Amino acid sequence: MRRIRGRLIAIEGIDQAGKNTQANLLAAKIRKLGKRVSVWSFPNYTTPLGRQLKAYLERRIRLEAHAIHLLYAANKWEVAEDLIESLDRGVDIIVNRYVPSNIAYGLAHGLPRDWLHSLEEGLPIPDVVVVLDIPPRMSLGRKRRGRDVHEGDLAYLSRVRREYLRLAKRYGWKVVDGAQEPETVQSLVWLKVAQVVC
Repeated sequence: MRRIRGRLIAIEGIDQAGKNTQANLLAAKIRKLGKRVSVWSFPNYTTPLGRQLKAYLERRIRLEAHAIHLLYAANKWEVAEDLIESLDRGVDIIVNRYVPSNIAYGLAHGLPRDWLHSLEEGLPIPDVVVVLDIPPRMSLGRKRRGRDVHEGDLAYLSRVRREYLRLAKRYGWKVVDGAQEPETVQSLVWLKVAQVVC
C-alpha cells in the first residue's frame, strides 16, 4: 500500500501577524482529524546559521542584504533533509514562515526576485500558502518591547506587506485578514486549507 505524503502548509505575513498562533491552532485542528502534524518555524534558531540570523535580528552583528537572505535560505537547507523525511512519512507540516517569506522580505530590501527564487529552488513546495494580512501599525502595537531589527521599521514592514500582496496575486496564495480575533482568523484559515488536509 502506497504511503500518502504529508502536506506542507506555509503560514506567512509580516511580523506579529499571528503566524505562530494560527500555525498552532491549525495543528490542533488537524490532530483532531486523527492525522500526524508538526509545526516548524523559520528562522530555525537552533542551527549554526540560525544563531547567526538571531544575532543579526537582535542587532548584535550587521549584515549586507544579500548575505541576510543567503542565510535565510541556507537556514532552510540546513534542515531540508529532515523536512523531506517527515513529509515522506506522511506527517503534515505547518511552517511558520517558509520560502515565501524570504522572497517578500528580500524584495522589500530591493533584491531581484529571480535571484531570491534561485536560493531555495529545490526545497519542497508548499501545498498551500496562507498570508495573514495586517496593517504595519498593528504589528507595532502587538509587540511594544524587544522588537527585532525589522519589527520596529514601519516603512520596511509596509514594503514587505505590499510585496506579500503582490506575490499572492501572482502565485495564487490565499490571503486572510489577520486583524480579527484569533478564533475568527482560524476559521478563515481553515476554509483555505481544509481541501488540502482533508
